[in-house]
Amino acid sequence: MGMNVKTTAASEDDDDLGEAIAAINVTPLVDVMLVLLIIFMVTAPLMLSQVPITLPKAALQEMGKPRDPLIVSFDLQGNYYIESGGGHTEQLQLAQLPGRLHEIAVAQPDNLVYIRADKGAVFDKVRDLLKMAAAAGFYRVSLMSQAQQ
Repeated sequence: MGMNVKTTAASEDDDDLGEAIAAINVTPLVDVMLVLLIIFMVTAPLMLSQVPITLPKAALQEMGKPRDPLIVSFDLQGNYYIESGGGHTEQLQLAQLPGRLHEIAVAQPDNLVYIRADKGAVFDKVRDLLKMAAAAGFYRVSLMSQAQQ
């Protein structure tokens, strides 16, 4: 078994040419990766399939003004209000609310509903109002709040 032992008598100018360097030179790797990145950036748009087709013509229809959202509100006194847009607001009792919401949902099932409650309201009433809107047939229901200044 042979061992390489350095002696103190060896000159300091001796380079150990037989030993491997354990460090990786990263600079060529980065150069190659940047070149590959540029190649892919240039060729990627060219690789998209471009099938020559002729799209059919369609007449543009008047879409009209988007529908006003339905706003269901209640205050601390237990008064419920439905604002259906155009400045029309109707006041209802809690017992009348599910039936009225169902009537509106049948006429406008894709309408957006905002729930607006007083700041001091009990959360159970807000939750019940959300359930009523969902049971009536509305699937886009959001809570409304005022932005902080």
